Amino acid sequence: MSKSNNGNSSQLAHLVRRFFASLGQRSPDPSDVVWVKETLLQAEFELWEKMSPSDQRHSIAVAQMARSELPNDVTTMRAGLLHDIGKIGVPSGLITRVAAAISKPLATEDRVNRWSQGKGPLASLGAFMSYPQLGASMLREVGSDDFTVMWATEHHLPSTEWTVERTRAEVLQRADQFAV
Repeated sequence: MSKSNNGNSSQLAHLVRRFFASLGQRSPDPSDVVWVKETLLQAEFELWEKMSPSDQRHSIAVAQMARSELPNDVTTMRAGLLHDIGKIGVPSGLITRVAAAISKPLATEDRVNRWSQGKGPLASLGAFMSYPQLGASMLREVGSDDFTVMWATEHHLPSTEWTVERTRAEVLQRADQFAV
């Protein structure tokens, strides 16, 4: 199997795991929420609290996996907790999320922008697919550090397009792929 097929298989496996995890609305463990509150800035935590329970659980898993590789790097932990924060700003029910995952390989940036500016289901789909940029804007507004802001924008990009510090990004990308 080629390297790109391995990447596609890994992404598909990640999306399938996230889909089934998202079916439950179980809240994160209270001790994990305390850790999140201690890790994030107050304004970041206020954003994080608005995430769905499944997105909160995923963000905690990403940050904790990253912490296991970079135990003293609070910036990486914050970036892991907040990489999907833009999802709080767009309508994103289960159908929208599944449609986004299916159409992502076909959706150019220009196409997503056109969808976002329309009406109806494609507008919702385009808005959801633009959540990384929305999240970066939210994080910038609340004073998050540059890495956390940029990772929110870049976490779905191919590694060849990253502008952020590579070691942190590689750790976070691995964690995001394996965390449910």
